[in-house]
Amino acid sequence: MRGYRIGVLGRIELSIDGTDVALTPLERALVASLAAHHGRIVSVDRLIDGGLWSDHPPAGARNRVQAVVAAVRRNATPELILTRPPGYQLNAAVVLDAAEFAADVQAATTATDARLTVELLDRALARWRDDAYVDVEAKLVDVDRDRLHELREHATELRVEALLSLGLHQDLVPELTTLVRDRPLRERLRGQLMTALHRSGRQAEALAVYRDGARILAEEHGLDPGPQLRRLHREILVSEEEVAPRAWVRPNQLPGVTGDFVGRDKELGLLLSLLGRTPPAAGAARVVVVTGLAGTGKTTLALHAGHESRHRFPAGCLYADLRGNSADPVQPGTVLGAFLRALGVAGEAIPAAAEERAALYRSVLSDQPMLVMLDSAADAAQVRPLLPPGGSSTLITSTTALPELPGTVVVPLDVLPVEDALDLLAGLAGAERVNREAAAAAEVVELCGRLPLALRIAGVRLAEREAMTVARLRDRLRDERRRLDELSLGELDVRSSFTVGFERLASPAVRLLAVLSRTSMRSFGMWDETTEPLLEQLCRTHLLTADAGGRVHMHDLIRLHTRERTDATTDQMIDWYTRLHAYAERAAASLPCKVLPVADVASALDPWDAVGWFEAERENLVAAVHDLLGLDAVDLAGRLACTMGNFAIMRSQHLPEFSDCLRVVFDREPDLTLPTRISLRLCLGTAYRMLNRHAEAVPVLRAAHKDSPVPMVAHRLVALHGYSLCCRTLGRLREADAALLLMVQLCAAHWPVGPVGGHVLLTLGEQHGQYQLTSPFARAAFTAALQFFQDGGDLWGSALAQEGLGLLHRHAEQWPQALDHLEQAVTAARRLGDRLSVTTGEQALAATHLAAGDIDPARRMLTRTASAFREMRYEWGEAISRRLLGKAYLEEGDAGRAVVELEGSAAMLREIGQPFPLANSLSLLARAQSALERHDRAVAAGEEALRIFEHFDAAYAEDLREQLARWRSAAHAQ
Repeated sequence: MRGYRIGVLGRIELSIDGTDVALTPLERALVASLAAHHGRIVSVDRLIDGGLWSDHPPAGARNRVQAVVAAVRRNATPELILTRPPGYQLNAAVVLDAAEFAADVQAATTATDARLTVELLDRALARWRDDAYVDVEAKLVDVDRDRLHELREHATELRVEALLSLGLHQDLVPELTTLVRDRPLRERLRGQLMTALHRSGRQAEALAVYRDGARILAEEHGLDPGPQLRRLHREILVSEEEVAPRAWVRPNQLPGVTGDFVGRDKELGLLLSLLGRTPPAAGAARVVVVTGLAGTGKTTLALHAGHESRHRFPAGCLYADLRGNSADPVQPGTVLGAFLRALGVAGEAIPAAAEERAALYRSVLSDQPMLVMLDSAADAAQVRPLLPPGGSSTLITSTTALPELPGTVVVPLDVLPVEDALDLLAGLAGAERVNREAAAAAEVVELCGRLPLALRIAGVRLAEREAMTVARLRDRLRDERRRLDELSLGELDVRSSFTVGFERLASPAVRLLAVLSRTSMRSFGMWDETTEPLLEQLCRTHLLTADAGGRVHMHDLIRLHTRERTDATTDQMIDWYTRLHAYAERAAASLPCKVLPVADVASALDPWDAVGWFEAERENLVAAVHDLLGLDAVDLAGRLACTMGNFAIMRSQHLPEFSDCLRVVFDREPDLTLPTRISLRLCLGTAYRMLNRHAEAVPVLRAAHKDSPVPMVAHRLVALHGYSLCCRTLGRLREADAALLLMVQLCAAHWPVGPVGGHVLLTLGEQHGQYQLTSPFARAAFTAALQFFQDGGDLWGSALAQEGLGLLHRHAEQWPQALDHLEQAVTAARRLGDRLSVTTGEQALAATHLAAGDIDPARRMLTRTASAFREMRYEWGEAISRRLLGKAYLEEGDAGRAVVELEGSAAMLREIGQPFPLANSLSLLARAQSALERHDRAVAAGEEALRIFEHFDAAYAEDLREQLARWRSAAHAQ
């Protein structure tokens, strides 16, 4: 192995086998950034944002990073920097002078011989050539730069302390005088100079050093000297020349940390910042709670933060495992007794009562900056007596956030990101082994739920059994019945880590957890006053976790453990889904789209909250429908599916999924009640219509109308409305007109008919406007529908009415009014979040620009809409955009390109069975063929278009007859 060495304690230096390697500024920044994160992967994105450039990254930054890495590898060796997606990592064999320095300081901290302490610290401090990373401005090294600076200051103060203990106070005075002058705010150094002067018989100078420090603090920061400095000042004033500051037992009880700690950079940085922060007020103590699901590595993270922060607590560190996740948590009085003994209090002086012990504990720690780590706390009552007084810090780990403790800062811990989880597994089982079976390893990580405890067990299992492949372990974990058994190894046991949390739950919360563990839903919302407090309780115990949006998730291993420990009856499951259905009905009644009838429910939601809820719950609702079918609660499944109808219409990208869900329920039609069966048919028929599956929609909608009882007027109207539109699209005009007549008669007999009334008016407007162009009746119907929708808060219907009015104004060549209405329709569609409606509206705008003679903007917009429709696989929209593009090319005189687009449009419309739009495309195609003097082809296309126009009694027919006569004459002449 090559001898790699990197120096960061000064200018960046790289040497290999003792030979220096020259580096450019960018190469120095790269090496420094990787050195500051030695042992961890640094992503390319982080190198771009904060590693190689101090200001804005250049264009092509990702390629520049790769080039810099390649240059360093070329100048050094390829093995120095390892590629580790999503970035790079230094070879583990690299030796850092910063790591050697930190190791010497750590050894000096634990040394019992003062001379050895001085020797180690002299060696450590001699490694510094200048300030750390002095020639690098990369933001990625800032944290490590600050850490090393603080550790250097700590080492300096520790060395002085050791020299003072050796009686070298007189020799230290000059050095300390310089140190204090350069670091006027370091109170520990100032106290050491006061001690050295005091022991040298220079009491007046010692007091002057105190006064200077007090003045600087007051003038620059408005603060008084700290408690230790004040106490030393008092001791000097009473002339205790030969007595050093009060003897103090300096405990350091933090357990060691694991060497395979990975990731958690953000959380570790936050903890270090919090532990180093000045308390907000005199007497206030810092209390930090690391919380999360059992097994997420809270203790490991807290210990790392504690060890890296030790230099901030000269009085020492106390540690206690409170066993809060066991059946027998430690009593606070027991912990207080152990703490007092560790602080030098004689056994006979420790009171028997817990309250008196707590008071003595606070007295002993008065004016002593101490770090107290309380691991695995059960609750606030257990922790409260163990909190030290102001000036100290308490670091707590717990599965609850301990909200009862005032002034706490909570650091939540989630499962590991995938990359860090793989690194942890590789660190235990071997990187080569994991890399060799990368796909299987990635699945093991997910089967462990990226939970550090589970990953540690899996990694140890692989390490113990070299013959076991990663794929074999994956296969064993796939079996849900034995997964928790596989994740148990001696004292490491995922199952037992969850147990105590269950035992402390009240019965209602246990019942809810039992139900949730048996659903197919992957997340949950807080839906009603019964469910919400129980979900919040489960989140506080981290048996569930809540995301920033308020959604609640269950970890897969918690799900399996819950199923083992609990039972849930069918009635309990159905009751849960019944409450979900009740909330879904409220949300459905509030949507800004009311094509389908909805239940008349109280306490409606804000419309956009309802939209957001359906968007978040969409996959869950489909899963719930399938669950209910499995429970034979078919009618409830159908009713729940129907609540999604208007949402799927206004967010049409969800229509395929919605129709599939309805179809599954429809297969169990005999088990449905009549009202549910009719609602389901309406939803399915409307979905088919919106998906241009008109032939499939017709029988479903006809059956919905036929079977609807007399009181279900709104349902009958929706069925007739959809049936009429589908028949007209398919060219079945007599049926379409008959359905329309029935619809009008039904409205006249029962008006008002609720929100569906606006869609009845729309249908009338479309019938009279699509084929008769400038019908006054159509405009009146659209105008009335628009007012109806606006009054009822139906934004989706308003967009349709605006589009209809825009088309009428376009036919009348009233361009400003047409554009105004169409732009309002597009704005409404954008607000609804429906890409299909937005694109359809933009297509209508383009057609209007084209009709007004603004060909260039129309062509650009149509190119975009055709592409968008193609991406959405919406053939009707793409065919219309291609027809309009053909018209634009024809207007520009490019008949050849027009023919290509128009032939494509006609072929698509013929394939999907759209006769009237087909006639429009054929009519334009005939014009384009005639422009190319292909008169026989023009005649063929024109005659087919004419037959369709005549069938629909469309106004286009008369003009087309005149053109056909000219094309026939030209064809005979050829």
